[in-house]
Amino acid sequence: MSKNKLPVLTIKNFRASQNSQPDFYIRTFQQHKAEHPFVMEPHSHDFYLLMIVTKGGGTHTIDLTKYEVKPGSVFFMSPSEVHSWKLDSNTDGYILFFNTQFYLMDFKARNLFDLPFFNHSNKKRSEVLTMDHLLDFTTIMENILKESASRSIHQNRILRSYLDIVLLKLAVVFDTKEKKETERPITVIIPKLEALIEQCFIQHYPVSFYASKLNLSVQQLNSITKNYLNKTVIEMIHERMIAEAKRLLVYSTFTVTEIAYQLNFSDNSYFNRFFKKEESVTPEQFRKRLINTID
Repeated sequence: MSKNKLPVLTIKNFRASQNSQPDFYIRTFQQHKAEHPFVMEPHSHDFYLLMIVTKGGGTHTIDLTKYEVKPGSVFFMSPSEVHSWKLDSNTDGYILFFNTQFYLMDFKARNLFDLPFFNHSNKKRSEVLTMDHLLDFTTIMENILKESASRSIHQNRILRSYLDIVLLKLAVVFDTKEKKETERPITVIIPKLEALIEQCFIQHYPVSFYASKLNLSVQQLNSITKNYLNKTVIEMIHERMIAEAKRLLVYSTFTVTEIAYQLNFSDNSYFNRFFKKEESVTPEQFRKRLINTID
């Protein structure tokens, strides 16, 4: 277990050559693991991740939830989520990274949060493909691998188009519900709020701070989050604080007092009360209960 905060990796950490795209990355999982053995240890990213498993097995832990890995498994991760793998040595498939800038290339109106696996109201982190679908996506991912290794003058745009194909086809497979057009203006606010919370949650700013940044009243912002996510803004902020506290409790050797300091609480007792109110156990009880489940 690390004594420090978990590493937050960027796509640049995985650039294997000058030909690699700074905002996009794809490898087979065997290639990825061989080139970057550190990826098996707990860490988080500042980018989006997609993995499709073609063979092998094991487990994949994302933010303390353990998922089974098997042929056809698909995993989706958003920035800041912590994960680690325990996989059979023969496990293979495809792993793909991209950031928001790459996704929005040439099409600023695109919305990642329309996709079921990056949607905050009912996020899907893992699903299992049928064998027919797995063969279909294997063909697509092989084409992306070939394009990524090419020196095409239009490589970025071609890769961006392939990314759209993969994400939209996965959305068709996993999400049969059509979104109402009236919901779309609301979904523009949600990702902006999420980004603000990610940037500022440690400062313990009041809801009025976030509302002001989004040019809304507190009442308007809470109405949006309640209607779309079924939670208030303060609940969203507290969820992010609790998620960070859990990561530090499980993946670091900081004391509870040190974690309280990391999260900008005025004293240890205040942090303990806050955590117990949200989780019904103290931070120390949570650490003892969870630490053995991920070993």
